[in-house]
Amino acid sequence: MSHQLLAPLELTLRAADGLVLRGELRYPARTPDRPFPLAVLAHQWPATRASWSPLVEDLLSAGVATLAFDLRGHGASTGGPGGAVVIETPGDFTFPGVVLAFTASARHAGFPHIPDDILRVANWGVLQNFVDGSRVALVGASVGGSGVLVAAPRLPGLRAVATLGAAGAPALGEDGPKRVREALEQLKAPAYLATSLGDVFDGANNARSWSKGLSHVRTRVVEGDAHAMAIYFDVRDELLRFLTGALG
Repeated sequence: MSHQLLAPLELTLRAADGLVLRGELRYPARTPDRPFPLAVLAHQWPATRASWSPLVEDLLSAGVATLAFDLRGHGASTGGPGGAVVIETPGDFTFPGVVLAFTASARHAGFPHIPDDILRVANWGVLQNFVDGSRVALVGASVGGSGVLVAAPRLPGLRAVATLGAAGAPALGEDGPKRVREALEQLKAPAYLATSLGDVFDGANNARSWSKGLSHVRTRVVEGDAHAMAIYFDVRDELLRFLTGALG
């Protein structure tokens, strides 16, 4: 019979602008004969860290600790220094309504802080017991994907970075797309960029343009128009091989 030997740890930390970020570190259900590698997970708008559940369970089964957190303005990460900071959601069911809500969310919740938030969360994670700070992966979906790509070169111990439908880079700043490309050029670790061919948030074009000419960046474009974590089961086996192979 297997037992949960290490209890989950609640993440609570203050971002640069004073907003409180919350998340959860989970350990594999096995004796820590040596510290576990760590995957830090940044989700898509307008979801929560719970959207990573299938990947979290797969990584835990593979012996990788996971640290999923709610992006600013999402889930439990809504406590700002001046009151609640909550993302916007569309007022109708149209694509223009989605774009307007995303843009308003980025402005109101401070999405340009997301790469720095990711680094602070990762730093908290590697300070915990039974975590190997020399074996870390960043994984992001949609705007969380753009965030992990920008953050990646600044993370010591990074072994891999992976994204699902990375998009919304302009929400990180007017130069967001340029910063993503520059980060990938600087990156020493391997990268895996997955998306669907018909992703309406330009995921396929993002993956192709950001990876062009970079031998350490692998792209995977699947059929259909699903976005971000919705393509997980299309790339599941390949993504898990990539992450577990890089983390050792």
